[in-house]
Amino acid sequence: MKPLLLFIFLFISNIVYSQDTDYKISKRNKKFIKEVSKIIKEKSLFSDSLNWNQISEELAVLPFGKNDSIDHKIIFDYFIKKLRNVGDKHSLFLTRASINSYTTKNSEPKQPESKYLGKGIGLLKIPKCMTFSNTKDREFANSIRYQIKKIDTENEIIGWVVDLRNNGGGNMWPMVAGLNALVQDGIVGYTVGTPNRKEEEWKTENGRINYSNELTDTYKIKKLNTKIAVLIDSMTASSGEMTAITFIGLPNVKLFGQPSAGFTTANSTFYLSDGTRLFLATKFVADRTHKLYPDKIIPDVIINTQSSFGNDETIEYSKKWLLQIDKK
Repeated sequence: MKPLLLFIFLFISNIVYSQDTDYKISKRNKKFIKEVSKIIKEKSLFSDSLNWNQISEELAVLPFGKNDSIDHKIIFDYFIKKLRNVGDKHSLFLTRASINSYTTKNSEPKQPESKYLGKGIGLLKIPKCMTFSNTKDREFANSIRYQIKKIDTENEIIGWVVDLRNNGGGNMWPMVAGLNALVQDGIVGYTVGTPNRKEEEWKTENGRINYSNELTDTYKIKKLNTKIAVLIDSMTASSGEMTAITFIGLPNVKLFGQPSAGFTTANSTFYLSDGTRLFLATKFVADRTHKLYPDKIIPDVIINTQSSFGNDETIEYSKKWLLQIDKK
């Protein structure tokens, strides 16, 4: 299993169930519990904080019945509760049914938007990217790049606003691949494992979506190192936060808004035998300067206001900074 760096915000379908309880664990459930336990015990950032002897005892008396999907939901809910209790805000299970339900209801996910604000400033509004489709990931990344290209070629741009407010997560890499048009290629951050704090590089490469074979447009803005104002708020979460982190540490970047949601662990994807995907917090993340983010991202300029598109206090503050002439 090769872990895919997907950063997923909390998205769990609520299933109400009832059943006849049978406290004798079937061989099938024992095997499945062993499968899930092994992954969490060996890979979770929070494994050492879990009482595994207690977990074994409690799993033995869970109210299993004769329906696999319901029994597995009991197992998933049990482990998520245990992980939440020891500080894991980010891990989750997504069943095939929940993924299919989500993709059906969101067959046309929200797309990036853009606007020329005048005075040489371009605005990009980046929503969450949760498509479960390589093709749609590429389309999402290219939508960002095409809008950047249009604004940049039609105007003399002196600054960009990258609005990540209300971006609740999904897959960070289509977002990063699209926004790559604004920055130089190279290392944009790190994942940091335990216990030896070994770092693995996040890289961005023009025309590619990391951890995918999908290729994108290769447009780069006319004036690289142009100022970039990144906007975040309390609803910027998971891969929305990771996307913001890829900008931190650049001398031409400043963050505006409110502290983010704090879902800043890296999730790896594990495919379970029943078709469920376990997105498990396995690493911490750091920006390009090696600064760790164990919790919320704090913007450089805190502004207590609600977000909108193109006309609000946070954008006005960011525009003032973009229009400032830096003293040399």
